[in-house]
Amino acid sequence: MTEKDWQGRLTQQVAEAVRDYRKLRGLSAQGLADACAALGHAVPRTSIANLENGRRSGVEIAELLVFAKVLDVPPIALLLPIGMAGSVEVLPGQELPIWDAVSWITAETLIGEEPEPGTVNEVIFELRAHAQAISSLRKAIEFAEETRRGTNLIRDPQQRARNDDMLERLEGYTRDYAQDVREFRAKLRVRGIEPPMLPEDLKYLDASE
Repeated sequence: MTEKDWQGRLTQQVAEAVRDYRKLRGLSAQGLADACAALGHAVPRTSIANLENGRRSGVEIAELLVFAKVLDVPPIALLLPIGMAGSVEVLPGQELPIWDAVSWITAETLIGEEPEPGTVNEVIFELRAHAQAISSLRKAIEFAEETRRGTNLIRDPQQRARNDDMLERLEGYTRDYAQDVREFRAKLRVRGIEPPMLPEDLKYLDASE
């Protein structure tokens, strides 16, 4: 078994996935080529045909990314036979259960190692936690907005008073979540980690720092 054998099998996996998802989306090879060009990275129809027919020895990273976008799948779905095989050869001669391979590529785990402080895996872990904090804040904002709209429709004074109390608590939770996000982002910056860009409706969190 050689490195080229492994590279060939990896390329074949990508080729089969591109072909299968292309057909699932009802796209011809030319349609896929046109869609890639529309994204700003042209991949000729002949290159796609050669890939799918096994006449290419490799796939460019840029191609993989535009293929994934056009086919509406995460790039990892083109790299690994997710749901189609129980294991996969992630490196020459090194086979892993499919979920372990997914976890390695998505930085959930390292092959044969534990993440250490100061590593990129720790950074990714922190950014995932940041995303969770943003998600919690958004849910709190949405719940408070729904409660506010419902309260405005209530005519019974006692029921309205109860809803007003609930709304006040929810708005307090929202402020707490917002402060958590501010502090999280500040701590990331202190550690030299640039936080992800905030969506437009939450940019006030940075502006108020």
